[in-house]
Amino acid sequence: MIIKVIEEVEQNFKNFFLNNVNFVINEKVIKRGKLINISIKDFFICFQLEIQKGGIKTFEIPYPYELVSNKKHILFDYRLDTLTHNDPIKFVKAKNFKPKKNSKFYDVQMVMKIV
Repeated sequence: MIIKVIEEVEQNFKNFFLNNVNFVINEKVIKRGKLINISIKDFFICFQLEIQKGGIKTFEIPYPYELVSNKKHILFDYRLDTLTHNDPIKFVKAKNFKPKKNSKFYDVQMVMKIV
């Protein structure tokens, strides 16, 4: 299973290395920089970005429920209906579950796009 995840990440991100990218949620840029490296740590994808101010920063995101890519952008889908496969009963149960803390990745889609 983990080998499949690593291979999927490698295939989806290989066109993005050494390009300037923006991470966007709800039309707002939350992170930007030149993509240097990607790794998987537990349930997170770790991006190493070279930022404009100099230096390399690590940006960790939880692994999405669905990952869709093309040449110019990658969609990270964290929506509850994707998690529940559009099953209304499971969706209501997931929606009523109260997380311990708010997350910017809760029930949204994030896009990583080449600038």
